[in-house]
Amino acid sequence: MSIAKAGIVATLNARAAVLAAANPLYSRYNRKKSLSENVALPNSLLSRFDLLFLILDVADVDRDMALARHVTLVHQNEGVDDASNQKKDQAEDEDMEEAGENEDEKDAEGNVVSSRVLREYIARARRHQPVVPPDVAPYVVEAYVTLRMQDRPGVKKSSSDGDQTVMTARQLLSILRLSQALARLRFSDYVAREDVDEAIRLTHMSKASLEDDGGDDNDRKRRREDVMSRIFNIIRDHATVSNSKQVELKMCEAMVLRKGFTAQQLQTCLEEYEALDIIQVNSTRTQIFFIDG
Repeated sequence: MSIAKAGIVATLNARAAVLAAANPLYSRYNRKKSLSENVALPNSLLSRFDLLFLILDVADVDRDMALARHVTLVHQNEGVDDASNQKKDQAEDEDMEEAGENEDEKDAEGNVVSSRVLREYIARARRHQPVVPPDVAPYVVEAYVTLRMQDRPGVKKSSSDGDQTVMTARQLLSILRLSQALARLRFSDYVAREDVDEAIRLTHMSKASLEDDGGDDNDRKRRREDVMSRIFNIIRDHATVSNSKQVELKMCEAMVLRKGFTAQQLQTCLEEYEALDIIQVNSTRTQIFFIDG
């Protein structure tokens, strides 16, 4: 990490996660321009971040009302509950083990996890230093090459794409870091294929947030239909390459997830094309058959 301050430039060894936010120029994000043009930051800097998400401030009556009420409530009660909150935190620390058991029960009911439990979870996760096992390494290589092929010249991309969204060796390192982080969340010392697939999906989703051009309900419906078609094309192309009318659902699921889609989208696609009598999934949900028509 390099620091430049008051004419002094220092290079320090540091291992830390960096979470940054940038506001667009003139307070409005221009979808016709790339991210680097909107925030006036070079692609060489943006490429150092593993994930880039676009969060727009879109006017919405319900959300704006909820936000205004929350901010007003915070200012109304500022300083009132400080003493009671301190006593509550102290009691939680004294009953740490017992509270931990209670929190596990609360979490199953969908309640908010306390900061104490979250700190303990992070502390335990940091004890693990996951590595990529020999059987997963070829899978990572194959996934990276496939993503590189999608970025080759001649492949159609969104007009808002910038250099920061191109798959590079630096982004391969990002995928590996994300995969290791996901394995660490499972308290595992080894990266699994599912971790790699989820890391690639997160990468795709971050790109999708930059490429999303908004639109009305009709545009959203059209994009949803386009997603179903793209998922089906992935399955069909796999069957064509395999020269078979029968493909494994597990293999198709891995390919779809690596392209940035979700398991729920795959399930919806299968249901829609089954209803059209184009494909059929066996009773054990392990094989997909193409119906001659």
